[in-house]
Amino acid sequence: MVEVKIIYCRPCGFQNKAIKLANDILSELGYIGVTVKIIPGNNGIFDVYVDDELAFSRYKEKRFPEANEIINAIKAATTVNST
Repeated sequence: MVEVKIIYCRPCGFQNKAIKLANDILSELGYIGVTVKIIPGNNGIFDVYVDDELAFSRYKEKRFPEANEIINAIKAATTVNST
């Protein structure tokens, strides 16, 4: 099983982006046992962790993630975990 954490800036209004990303992930990969936690934060954060490893950081990338980027990171983690 893969655990995804989406930490978003609540005061910045990023909650809808986090919910949409979580929905996209679950729609695509929910059948393989992926769980998604949405965690409020602050200071402009929008970070995505896959199995406690940082998969995407808005600070580093200067943009929001595309759903396919995160889905591919989850697929890669699933492949690594199953070998």
